[in-house]
Amino acid sequence: MINPLVLPVMSALGMMTANLNELVRGESAHWHPKLVIGVKTFNAAAAGFAFIWFGLLITAISISDEYSVVSGVLVLGLFLAGILAYGLIKGGKFIGSNAQLWLYRLSVPIMATGCYLVAQLG
Repeated sequence: MINPLVLPVMSALGMMTANLNELVRGESAHWHPKLVIGVKTFNAAAAGFAFIWFGLLITAISISDEYSVVSGVLVLGLFLAGILAYGLIKGGKFIGSNAQLWLYRLSVPIMATGCYLVAQLG
């Protein structure tokens, strides 16, 4: 059984990944048309988007080795539930432009911290 603290962390990482997906696909301009994103911010967000898939794989493998395969699948399921929830509620409209910009800029440290916490907390 995994730690209950993993539930919100993995769901939040899934939501953040869906948010970064909107930026990479160009859909974030629909919710924030006046938001100007520089090259460095876009690169940081794209790196965060790429990092989470690697971090998610390592986290799920780590959890599976430590507890069971079911725990690893549960971690992946929680992540996908976060992506699904973000898509269903159209989460981009609830985040302000300034907060959105900082989420893009801090995506790599947030993703790394979340994956580390899940791997350590189990």
